[in-house]
Amino acid sequence: MSSDEGEPTAYGTAERNDRGQLTIPKQLRDDLQLDGGTTFEVRREGGEIRLVREVPELETVTRGGEWGREAFRDAGGATFSNRQ
Repeated sequence: MSSDEGEPTAYGTAERNDRGQLTIPKQLRDDLQLDGGTTFEVRREGGEIRLVREVPELETVTRGGEWGREAFRDAGGATFSNRQ
């Protein structure tokens, strides 16, 4: 495992149970905000197993018409409100 900074981070061990399941250590689940139902692609890379989190497709949301000026005003305020 690697952290966002590129440095390896150990989170303990995982043991395969008799049903073939592994439990991802709680601290890693918390750090990566993994909720129940999170899906992973399972890859074999030589002698290693990699779990790659699948990111859901983004959907375009509309409100049934053209975006009003308030949408951009609110977004700008949230984005730039701390700038001087």
